[in-house]
Amino acid sequence: MGSKKKSEIISSILTPAIKFWVRSQLNSTEELDIKIDAGDKQILTGRINKVFLEAKQTIYQGIYINKAEVNTQNIAVNLGEILRGKPLKLLNPIYVVGDIEITSQNLHDSLQSHLLKQALTDLVKLLLENQELNNIDNILQKYDFDWKKLVISEQKIAIYAQTFNKNDKETKELFITAHLLLKNNHEILLNPIEIQGIKELNNIIINDFSIDLGKEVELKKIEINTQKLHCTGKIKVIN
Repeated sequence: MGSKKKSEIISSILTPAIKFWVRSQLNSTEELDIKIDAGDKQILTGRINKVFLEAKQTIYQGIYINKAEVNTQNIAVNLGEILRGKPLKLLNPIYVVGDIEITSQNLHDSLQSHLLKQALTDLVKLLLENQELNNIDNILQKYDFDWKKLVISEQKIAIYAQTFNKNDKETKELFITAHLLLKNNHEILLNPIEIQGIKELNNIIINDFSIDLGKEVELKKIEINTQKLHCTGKIKVIN
């Protein structure tokens, strides 16, 4: 296969197929640039050496992302089906490595996403479990959370919500503040973390509270200031 033919497969088939697949994973993106590094024999066997992707002003499952620069290697795709007009599929899981930048405004805009709401509710559940309380699910079920604000500063986060207690018919303010650090590649450390506004957790300060992100995530760096959150790491992606 000559270089012209390889170039035609990349530009006319693989690049559009990868772009279509990436866009199918996103709610929207204003700018998406993809570069493919692959050799002749690799392309014929449906393997791609490396893909570099840059996206700006992107929304993923309701999470607003200012900028993302990522790359992945050794990708196996269904080339035969792609050549017949079928959508791209990953034949094996891949690890995506890169940088993600989320601004403070992005965080505010993301508060209505199910993904972030669930993550914040899961945080409350982890805090309850840390106190070794009984009937944690029953405790959570009696509260409705209306997440209002997520503020970032120098390696710190502050979360504000209104909580409605269905039993007492009372609405209260919930405040969670923490200094956020990277404990290791898989764990985030909140030290200390302070909670006010939930009866079972009211006025509690917890030191060395860690959150395990799982073995499919490897973080190298988290930087937080008043303008943005910048994260560098690797995550496993399955089609």
